Amino acid sequence: MRAARKAVAFSIVHFLVGLAVAYALTGQAALAASVALVEPAVNALIHFFYERWHEGHHGGGAALAA
Repeated sequence: MRAARKAVAFSIVHFLVGLAVAYALTGQAALAASVALVEPAVNALIHFFYERWHEGHHGGGAALAA
């Protein structure tokens, strides 16, 4: 349950940071809100495909070198 609360809290922070940055760049609240809502969805999609690519090119469950 702690991990779920942490994930939700991070999602809220991520949204607020995206909202603030987009508003600072555009000065438009509606556009900033749109960017802040769309960016995490696009990021999640890209992450999914990146993970698939990485598994195919680096042998699956291999640990990343530190």
